[in-house]
Amino acid sequence: MQKALNRQFKADKKAAQEKMLQQEHERQEREDELRAMARKIRMKERERREKEREEWERQYSRQSRSPSPAPRHGREYSSSRRIPGVWDPP
Repeated sequence: MQKALNRQFKADKKAAQEKMLQQEHERQEREDELRAMARKIRMKERERREKEREEWERQYSRQSRSPSPAPRHGREYSSSRRIPGVWDPP
């Protein structure tokens, strides 16, 4: 009777150990999947920010290349219309 109990105890102990190992393996797999998903989300966010930055730069450079409005202060004549003898800037 004692041998049968010992055998059953060992079998139960082994089954519990295997179950614990299986649960640990599943937990590790879930963690790996979550890390991969987080990495994918970060990459998409980085791509989105890069795209927004490029769009902003494209928009900004388009504005800076377009003719700017006439200055409100400063010379009234452009360099090609300068009158000789009248205030020449240094």
